Amino acid sequence: MKYFVLSLLVMFSFFGCQDEIQTSSPTLQGLQHGDFTWKSNSRSATVNASGALTITGTDGYGTMTIILPAATVGSYELGKGKTSTVTFKQENIIYSTQYDGVEYPVYLSDGKVTIEEVNAETKNIKGTFYFNSYDSTGTKYMNFSEGVFYNLSYTE
Repeated sequence: MKYFVLSLLVMFSFFGCQDEIQTSSPTLQGLQHGDFTWKSNSRSATVNASGALTITGTDGYGTMTIILPAATVGSYELGKGKTSTVTFKQENIIYSTQYDGVEYPVYLSDGKVTIEEVNAETKNIKGTFYFNSYDSTGTKYMNFSEGVFYNLSYTE
């Protein structure tokens, strides 16, 4: 009986929890510097006339802007000279995937944004991202991992 109860507790702990992202729909969030969950409390997404997608979110202290050349399912590489860009502004410092580091050894901005789903009927978009970026001097660094935008409404 003791093992049966223990088995039930283990089963409920695996299957009884809902994914936090789905309960906070819609969301734009990520893990900043590997130890702080940054989550926007205000967000928007826009597709312009040429089809480019801009996603913006803020938590009141920092503002993230993701710019992609298209609002279509696929992966978009980030880095200096790439058409896709992520910027993050915090405390009057703008970090961008268009800037590289200048310290030795030199670190390059990089990352990826993946659009997993675009629902043209409901105008919702879903995807993931991660990136490494620098300020314009190349001396200050910003990193995000495990980034998610989920059930984000977009306008055209």
